[in-house]
This record gives sequence, structure tokens and C-alpha cells, in this order.
Amino acid sequence: MVVVLDHIEQELEGFGISNLFSPPLTAEQAELLFDPVAGIGLSILRIGMDSTGGPMSWSWNSDPWADIGLARMKSPTTIIATVLSAPANCKSNGSENDGGHLLTSCYESWAATIAAFPAIIKAKTGVDLYAISVQNEPDFASCENTGAPCYGSYASMLFTADELVNFTKVVGPKLRAASPTIKITAPDPAEWLHLWSNESAIGSQNPLSGVGYDYGHALARDAEAWALMDIIGTQQYDTEVAVPWPSDVPQSKAVWQTQMSGIEWWPEGTRASGISNGVAVAGWIHDALVNGRASAWLWFRYQNQALDLDDNEGLALKDGTVAKRLYTLGNYSKFIRPGYTRVDVTGSALSSVLLSAFKGPDGAIVVVAINKGDSTATFPISLSGGAPPAVVTPWVTSATEDLIARAPLPVSAASFVATLDSQTVTTFVGQ
Repeated sequence: MVVVLDHIEQELEGFGISNLFSPPLTAEQAELLFDPVAGIGLSILRIGMDSTGGPMSWSWNSDPWADIGLARMKSPTTIIATVLSAPANCKSNGSENDGGHLLTSCYESWAATIAAFPAIIKAKTGVDLYAISVQNEPDFASCENTGAPCYGSYASMLFTADELVNFTKVVGPKLRAASPTIKITAPDPAEWLHLWSNESAIGSQNPLSGVGYDYGHALARDAEAWALMDIIGTQQYDTEVAVPWPSDVPQSKAVWQTQMSGIEWWPEGTRASGISNGVAVAGWIHDALVNGRASAWLWFRYQNQALDLDDNEGLALKDGTVAKRLYTLGNYSKFIRPGYTRVDVTGSALSSVLLSAFKGPDGAIVVVAINKGDSTATFPISLSGGAPPAVVTPWVTSATEDLIARAPLPVSAASFVATLDSQTVTTFVGQ
């Protein structure tokens, strides 16, 4: 396979995690997540805004500001935000929970509340929000824990595509006026399918009956709404598959995958925490970066303690055990830093192998190789279109290794031989 260093794809803005519905991070957990040397080097933290216009705070998270401070102690972490639900009296179902639509009579007041949120964060923490999503999962209505896909009643709110276009045109100018540098994110659906179509995953929740989605096309058709948006936000739930940018819309905006986890009811979401699950998660990241051309990729939360579930939504289990998926996420986040660019890869290896490549502004080269197969894969990787390093160091996550550096490999005639053990994620790093 050939890594074409001078064939540039998208710029990467980072990897991250949300603190929604999570207990507060400890200093040790923050180091594991955000420290690029001692940990996996996440560079984005996604927080939530509640119905009062303050940060999301739950019974097990009494200090909603602490996570921001801990994350930024370990690295210059980017802080982004999302909105979960308007107050009950502004919704069609009369509740903050379980979907319901924002009443048009509340568009102005709710938009003003959202626009005031960045200043609250700044006053409390000294941090400027980088971006805010005008609504989290406008295509999903939470519901009582009665089985898939209903696994909990919590703050959520629905928008059809047309409703979201109209609300974006109300909230966007208010955000721009209050925080001129903030980036506005939309539509942020739970299913990537809903970004560019009215199709839904088999067995998933379909609250808009397949006629109110296709958010991306609706926003692109409205010049005013499209101009207000900076980031196309989407999530990768249900199908666990990225949807490429459609040919009928010129790509002029970055794509961020803002939230993902491994709910047990989905194709690769079995209730597991070992290497097979870690390899599956790495495959989702590969798909989002390569096929979805995502510039950022975020996991849901560190540890699951909500709703009495232990269903693969956390990078750690409820008992504190760190899952392999944390380390396979680290195979990307530790080495592909903000400002790196994805470069093209040509040729083919074994059908069980997924390969992606990146380069840094300082000339660093990063190649991430996933071996989903049950046998070792050995093949050459060539580097073209740029200066090759003298050696590359493999960092391996396997059944017995947690992102461990192995002996450097020589690069000769701009090529090195990759040997991938079965069921592993390996990151080759060259300077």
C-alpha cells in the first residue's frame, strides 16, 4: 500500500469526549483522557446546556465547571457545547424529557438563552467556547426504559428539518452578535443517515416517520441558514456507519462526528470491553475519517453511571475497568493532533486490514492500521510525495497491550514492512 503524502484530504481538528450524564472526572481520569504524553491526548470536551441556560448538572455531578478545568490542565483542550431541551412550557409535549417540539412562540426567548450561554462559561471558567450545537439529536426522542431503542427518559427535543432551518435563522444571528468568534454547529442528528436522507436504520427509533429528516439538504437549500453554520455536526449511532458528503451539495464546511458509543443493540455494539470491541470502535473512527471525511470525532462519555446500565457507552465500565476501546481511540487521538491532515492511501492489503494516514505540520507521519482478522497480516507500506522518516515506531493495542510502543522499524527506500498481529490496532509514527 502507498501513503501519498502530497495528496491532502481534510484537516483534523481533534478527538474528544462528552461529559453529559456523567460523574465528575477525577484528576487521574482527566490525565488518562487529555494528557498527550501520559494519556490518550483527547483535545475536545463537549459539555451541555440545560433548560435554564446553565451547564448540565446532575445529581452525581455537583460541580459542572470542574471537568473544564481538569481537561484544560492537561492540554489546551477545545471546549464545545450542545443544547438538550428547552423548558417544559416551551415544548409541545409539556416536558423537558422525551422529545416534543419547540413551540414557535418560544423561538426568540430560547434563542436568547442559548446566545447567553458562552458568556456564562467565560465568566465562570475564563474559557471561550469554540463551538455550540443549536440542538443535540433533533431526530431522537428519549423514552422510558422499556427496551431498545427506549433506554431512558432524559432531556431531549425534536426538530424536523424545516423547523431546524427556521430556528437556526433565529438563534444564529443572536449567537453571532453575542459571541462573534463562536462556531455554530448543526444539525447534529443521532443517525448519520438522517443528515442526508429520510432513511432510518433498521430497528431504530423513527419519531419523525421518515419525512422530517434530511437535515443537510434542507439547510443547504436555505442560503441564510447555510451561511450561519460553520460546522456540520452529526453522530454515528444505530448503523455505526458514516455517510459520505453527497455530490449534489458542494462541500464547504467541516464535518464533526460529535457523539458516539457502542450501545449493545446495534450491529457491533455487543456488551463487551475486550479487544474485539476495541477493534470495532477503531473501525468506526476509520469510517468516519475516511468515508465521512470528519475533521473531529468524539466519544460519548468516560464512565456510564446513568440509568443503571453498563452497555458500552463509557470508555470505562461502571466498576471502573478501562475498556480496550479507550486505547484504540488513543491509537488515533494520541498521535493525530489538531492541525494534522489526512492524506490519501492507495493500493490494497488484506481484506481484513483498514489503513489511514496523516501528516503533521512539522513533517510527522502517522499511519493507523486495523487488523480485524484472526491471523497475522504482513505487507509493505510505501511513502510517496514527501520526505520519509528514517524509522517508524509501532504503537500497539492488542488483547495484552494497551497502546504500547514496540521496537522502531527501519524505513528503507521510502518503505517499511508492517506486521499486524490478529485483532490489533497499530499506529506507526515517524518524525
